[in-house]
Amino acid sequence: MGKGKLVLDDRGLEHLDPFGDEAPARSNRTRFLVISAVIVLALGYMIYAAFPGNALYFLTVSEFNSKSEVQDGRVLRVSGRLVEGTFGREANPIDSQFQITDKDGDTPGTTLQASYTGVLPDLFFNPHSELILEGSYGVNQVFHADNILVKCPSKYVDLEEELNSAASG
Repeated sequence: MGKGKLVLDDRGLEHLDPFGDEAPARSNRTRFLVISAVIVLALGYMIYAAFPGNALYFLTVSEFNSKSEVQDGRVLRVSGRLVEGTFGREANPIDSQFQITDKDGDTPGTTLQASYTGVLPDLFFNPHSELILEGSYGVNQVFHADNILVKCPSKYVDLEEELNSAASG
């Protein structure tokens, strides 16, 4: 080599991994795919874990009474309306007992004895409201509700029916 010229020879140097480990550097595309797969799997699991209770379908009172296999204590939902004159409370003001029947009245006389401990929803006593009880059927032949959902009645149809029946009566 000539005098006065400085020549750098980099043939012996290895490429350094930006993370400082000894593994060979991965391509950006591979990293993107791995991170994307982890994110998609994590989001999928969170969605699955967040909604297990919403997978409960509800049965009508007559469906519940006719299917003995669902009366084994499992948590389920039963839909109906309050039978007039069956609501009562015992010594504890938050313990209540009542009966529900099918909303449409397709099967008259088919009722379900139920109990609930807690504050009742506002529209519980509305004769046009549909009640959805979530709970389990006990060995004492009473459906023990953990939650009560009230489906609000259709105001326009019911009001129209009440006006028609009042005018004709």
